[in-house]
Amino acid sequence: MFIKTISQLFHKVFYGWWIVLASSIICLLGYGLGLYSFGVFFKPMMNEFGWTRAMTSGAYSLRSIQGGIFSPVLGWATDRYGPRIVILFGSFVVGLSFFLMYFVRSLLGFYVVYGVLISLGMSAMLYLPTMTAISNWFIRTSSRALSALTVGAGVGGFVCAPAAALLINKFGWRLSFVVAGIVIWTVALPLALVIRHRPEEMGLRPDGDPLGEAEPPRGGIIHDGDTHQELPKRDWSLKEALMSRSFWVLTTAFVLSGIAHAVITVHVVPALTDVGITHGQAAFALGFTVLISIVGRLSFGWLGDYIDKRHLLMVTFLLQALGIFILMKAEHMYLVYLFAVLFGVGFGGGVPLDPAVRAEYFGRAAFAKIGGFMAPMYMLAGITGPLLAGHIFDITGTYRVVFAGMAMLQIIAAVVILFSRPSEIPERRGRGV
Repeated sequence: MFIKTISQLFHKVFYGWWIVLASSIICLLGYGLGLYSFGVFFKPMMNEFGWTRAMTSGAYSLRSIQGGIFSPVLGWATDRYGPRIVILFGSFVVGLSFFLMYFVRSLLGFYVVYGVLISLGMSAMLYLPTMTAISNWFIRTSSRALSALTVGAGVGGFVCAPAAALLINKFGWRLSFVVAGIVIWTVALPLALVIRHRPEEMGLRPDGDPLGEAEPPRGGIIHDGDTHQELPKRDWSLKEALMSRSFWVLTTAFVLSGIAHAVITVHVVPALTDVGITHGQAAFALGFTVLISIVGRLSFGWLGDYIDKRHLLMVTFLLQALGIFILMKAEHMYLVYLFAVLFGVGFGGGVPLDPAVRAEYFGRAAFAKIGGFMAPMYMLAGITGPLLAGHIFDITGTYRVVFAGMAMLQIIAAVVILFSRPSEIPERRGRGV
């Protein structure tokens, strides 16, 4: 009876939401262990090997370089073979790479495993394929679905960063990576089997619409209750998107903001411990920042279905700038938590709005390819930010200049984003990419 009830519940819920749930848990583990915990491993590894902060940050920068290189190929693979195959491959590689971290004995080994292998696995496991799947399954309510997806990453940062700190303090950083690998293989790999590329493959329609119902009109406004969203006249090809102003304006704004994201992710724990806050407190603060980002992910994702996404993105950038200014003075925990709230809500708000505005401007047919070609520009943020921040600290002995610069980049991004808007798509004269 119980099994029958569960089965009925499973079939009653639109399958797209099961994909959201599975993808959210995968992102919880991938981002929590592979990204947000990097700052927790930073000082233990640096102290053991005697590396400088710039040298240690180099692995994160290399990860971003490789991510930018891999993304166009993974975008093509996602559109060609579907996100499930790509996520399975990525989960296997990430788990294997965590095991290999146990054997790292040199800076070169660290760069190869974390900067190359983990980068490849995370690129295949997380952002591009999961966002592509969700964007294919939801149109009218894409912002809400994407915000629900990104909650996993927020929970992952809150859970995994403090958990990594506890494991490192008890067992050391090597065994902590082994535990992370076991978790990825036993949880993320099976969940990847839930993912499907498009609802049409299962005889379903986006948003759970009944079969035979007309698709939302292209080039107009769609309404779903109070929902208000503009759709492109038709899906853009990759070539058409690359020739549009909106593509480059969006990319510029996200790159500027992404530099600050990367710097905070890598350097906030070392920066806080430098001013007397304990390693455990700093790790918890990082986790709390990511946890509170859930508020932004859900609220701004929901608002994105009702309010101009450009204006919402401007608000998220300004919130992050204000948070970083407070971080410059954060020598007491109450200021650290104030930073966490402002930066976390702003950062979280931008996470679902990025793919949502891209889907709104360019459609879903070439969503993964377009995202794959944005990634090399995003990689500039991951390369320059942490590496330059570490180098400046090694010279000046302080993060004040670094954080002031990051706040200014967020302000510039807030201005730039206002110049983006859906462009008139050119008449198609030949076959697009």
